[in-house]
Amino acid sequence: MLNTLLMTLKIDNTYSLNAFIYNIRRLPILKDLITDDIYKSRNLKTIINIISNIYQIIKILTLHLLYFLFIYLIAVILNENNFTKTFIHIYFIFTIIGFFINNKLLNTSSKKYFSIILFKMDAKKFMESYLFFDIFKYLILNIISFTILNYSLKLAIPTIICLVLIPFFLRITGEALNILFYKKYSYIWINNYYLYFPILITLLLVSILPLKNIFINTNILNLTLFISIGLSVFSLLYLLSIKDYKLMYKKLNTKKLVMNQEEAKAYTRQQMVEVKKKDINIASKKIENKKGYDLFNTIFFERHKEILLRSAKKYFVVIGLIYVFLIILGLNNNYVLNNLRMFLKNNLGWFVFIMYFINRGAIVTQAMFFNCDHAMLRYNFYREPKVLLNLFKKRLTTLIKVNLLPALMIILGNAALLYITNEQNIYMYILISLYIIALSIVFSIHYLVIYYLLQPYNSEMQLRKVSYSVVSIITYMICYFATTLSFNYLGFCLLGVFITIFYSVISLYLVYKYSPRTFKIN
Repeated sequence: MLNTLLMTLKIDNTYSLNAFIYNIRRLPILKDLITDDIYKSRNLKTIINIISNIYQIIKILTLHLLYFLFIYLIAVILNENNFTKTFIHIYFIFTIIGFFINNKLLNTSSKKYFSIILFKMDAKKFMESYLFFDIFKYLILNIISFTILNYSLKLAIPTIICLVLIPFFLRITGEALNILFYKKYSYIWINNYYLYFPILITLLLVSILPLKNIFINTNILNLTLFISIGLSVFSLLYLLSIKDYKLMYKKLNTKKLVMNQEEAKAYTRQQMVEVKKKDINIASKKIENKKGYDLFNTIFFERHKEILLRSAKKYFVVIGLIYVFLIILGLNNNYVLNNLRMFLKNNLGWFVFIMYFINRGAIVTQAMFFNCDHAMLRYNFYREPKVLLNLFKKRLTTLIKVNLLPALMIILGNAALLYITNEQNIYMYILISLYIIALSIVFSIHYLVIYYLLQPYNSEMQLRKVSYSVVSIITYMICYFATTLSFNYLGFCLLGVFITIFYSVISLYLVYKYSPRTFKIN
């Protein structure tokens, strides 16, 4: 097993090193300075390898410490008077959540493809080495994190030992149950949203019980440790008895997943925007009395409704849960309540950043290209100014409707927060709601405009335009800058409405003027 572990680490390290060098060579400044000879230079590759390994160690340790710090801060917010008990409670619940969602044996990865598929490594030995290396790595990280954080937490040594060992044994049991589920249903259980979301929501609600001074006590920790040790023994025996790991890894680790980064993203995008067979047939009442581009767009929307609405519905639910959490927190903590009131009055710039992330424009434009435009753009009539403008307006209407779904939850959530803060100004409710709607419309316009003016995809759904990436980066920077702005809600609302009207007019002109030349297959 040790030899297998060392070999897999060597393969993974070599792949990461060459990928790192490849990405450096693609930078405009270094492209001509660094030649293929860098791959032959052992001394230079050794130096880069050392730097890369140090970076990875620092990165893993930093992320793990940030995870512990996040739990610590949540504990202080939920119950500052008993934050140590609250920390233990939240850490324990998050560990249970990890038991369900942090199973990695069946995750697809380039390491598994190279080791098992290409280099014909024994799949069972690979599983053993991968499992034990990973859980022991997190065991060490947990020990380091508790050692650092315990200067503030002041936990007893037996409690720390219990908190460190519970994830260790639960991880083995979680991996076994995940494989058992896969062998029975042929898919990983985390993809079953009917199981995943109820469990996740229930556990997250349990994690905020410290608000009512309800905590996980020592007896529960000891009992959980005892049960997890027993279950892990049976789980380990089950994992070691499985003989068809290679077949499972072959199904889950295909060549598509080890393509270069751009192609891998393109393949993922294609999976996201593929039309299901059940969506091809459209009810006649949906398209009756429709003509021309209205009919064309209606057919497209009906066939792609699941794609267009899938992620919007998920954001709707997640945002709703976040607001429920904030409302419960605010009702039980006056400090949080006052901060929520001041945030909604003076820091609405943060919603620019939030709306940027939840906007579904990128997914929708990908669906438009992959399932429609990449074929239609081969016809000249499709690129006439009037055709493009008419279709642009129809698509914009559809995209706005999709993005208004998560925006509606934000509007309702903000109204609920204003209500619990005893806000009596009805105009504030109305103006903040208009502001959120304006932001949703602006980002809908933005993604569609840059799609038409910079059409970044080739026929393989690969991003080929640097200008599109540059515009995306600039958009991100502007949205991030908006979070630093702080002035009255009235100013934000007026500015948001003005930008929406201005951007709408300008975008229609730009699409009509320039898209016949820019909207094409690369």
